[in-house]
Amino acid sequence: MNLTRLAALTVGLGYLLVQGKAMALSLDEALARAGQTPEVLSRQADEAAATALASAAGQLPDPRLTLSVDDFMLEGDQQYRLDGSKRMLGLMQAIPAAAKRDAERRQMAATRESSTRAREYAHLAAHREVSLLWLRLHYLARKETLLHAQAEENQRRQKVTLALLAGGGDANMALEPLLDRQTLDDAIDLLTRDRQILRARLAQWIGPLAPDETASGPLPAWIQDAPPPSPDDAAPPPGEDPDPETELRPSRARIAMAEAQWERARADAHPDWSVELGLGRDAMGQAMAMAKIGLSLPLFPADRQAPRIAAARARLLAAEAEHAMRKAAFTRQREELLAEEAALTARLRRLTQETLPLLARRTTLAEAAFSAGKSPATALIAAREKQLAAQLRALDLETERAAARARLHFLQQRSGAHHE
Repeated sequence: MNLTRLAALTVGLGYLLVQGKAMALSLDEALARAGQTPEVLSRQADEAAATALASAAGQLPDPRLTLSVDDFMLEGDQQYRLDGSKRMLGLMQAIPAAAKRDAERRQMAATRESSTRAREYAHLAAHREVSLLWLRLHYLARKETLLHAQAEENQRRQKVTLALLAGGGDANMALEPLLDRQTLDDAIDLLTRDRQILRARLAQWIGPLAPDETASGPLPAWIQDAPPPSPDDAAPPPGEDPDPETELRPSRARIAMAEAQWERARADAHPDWSVELGLGRDAMGQAMAMAKIGLSLPLFPADRQAPRIAAARARLLAAEAEHAMRKAAFTRQREELLAEEAALTARLRRLTQETLPLLARRTTLAEAAFSAGKSPATALIAAREKQLAAQLRALDLETERAAARARLHFLQQRSGAHHE
């Protein structure tokens, strides 16, 4: 077994030992805990409230019980006597216009739809943020392993250069690995800082993490596989949802709610009815019945109904404009992420398929030359350090590409879809 394979095996075993000592937090477990964030729970409560109100929409108002006394005498022989007055017990029912009740039903249905879309979006946002944080912690653990491997190689180089210096070598050769070690220590300190920050941010979404709980486990399929191609912007077939993505559903729902409010404002111009029935007795003690029908008169619409209709129409136009802006931003962000993912994939493919094999070949040649006594140990250590540095660059590119694919996945996530 050559030195390169031995070093790789050592690094791999060290990574497994580190992971084995810690509590594994898989992405599925993190996403399951993300469903209990205050934002998601708040949206769920809003949806439950809107669903309850929708069941009562469009109902007739409660009837009114009336008691009336007519011809109640304040002077004369019948002064202050009820039996000498007309007494009536009645029941009145207000009947709003059918157009108003239909508009109220549509308005409450739109409100319920809007709260549902807001809850879906909150759930999606929680999953997106948790996935991005988990991925960064996952790749950070791998980066830490490579940095420690670089530190080990640096330690070997320090020993070799010190030995050469003792044999009369150049003093500058001994200073170079010391300076490189300072850079490595800075990188390790920054990594420790980043891990603490990421754990704090992740805890904000899924609750407190155990001290030894670390992100580990398989990557999701939507990270390993290539992202789906950008869908065309052609008009969808009739009857198909024009905006199936969860990102666009809340603003689409606000359009529906604004339309319902506009219809409700126009329905206010319709007259309402009322019916009242009563039974009683007159001043002679004779039984009598009463029936009344009332009709509201929406007079002066230019000063009363028309301003409310105009305001509702303006809110509808504002909701449509907001949705158009959000859809344009969605398209721009999708194209930017696709371009970024494609560039990162090309760079990563070139590094892993061309650069790393060449560096591995150079390390193998350096090992052979060192074993044959034709090359100093410093050349072999330098070859291994350059190979590790290239592996670190490849890991950074893989981390950036995973983040781009995650953002693209959740950006194009459709309503009702489940994450793999």
